[in-house]
Amino acid sequence: MKKLATTFAISILLLTTAGLFAQTSAALKADIKDLNDPKYSKETFNSVLDQYKGKVVYLDFWASWCSPCRKEMPHSQKLQETFKGQDVVFLYISVDRNAQQWLNMIEKLSLTGEHYRANNIVHTQLNEQFSVRSIPRYIMIDKEGKVVSAHANRPSNSAVVEDIKKLL
Repeated sequence: MKKLATTFAISILLLTTAGLFAQTSAALKADIKDLNDPKYSKETFNSVLDQYKGKVVYLDFWASWCSPCRKEMPHSQKLQETFKGQDVVFLYISVDRNAQQWLNMIEKLSLTGEHYRANNIVHTQLNEQFSVRSIPRYIMIDKEGKVVSAHANRPSNSAVVEDIKKLL
């Protein structure tokens, strides 16, 4: 009987823990698209952005091998929690050449938000439009799709919260 009670208690604990994990995971999720995949071959930077019209976009250019990029990610995750349920999209565009390293880093850092790995078209467009020569780089876009800051504050800068609030 004692063994049955112990098994029952462990089962309840596991189910409760799984339920809490599922709730946490469902709150914020990652949407991942590798623009190098043939099914996304027609995607451009503007077609990616157009999906988020009507929302404030906090755009983050990064790569898995970039130490300063990785150091900003916990701050970015906190920003997402701050604005959860509001009209703000956290859009991450990676310049990684290696898809597996990019995916591994998203998993390792438990990143959420909208994730894209740039193809050559998008990479070229980014450089033409924003002269992205170093990362991390942050850009703030308003609900109408207008760039309001081509050099937005980093997630670790507390001023970014007010910057986003002004656009809501």
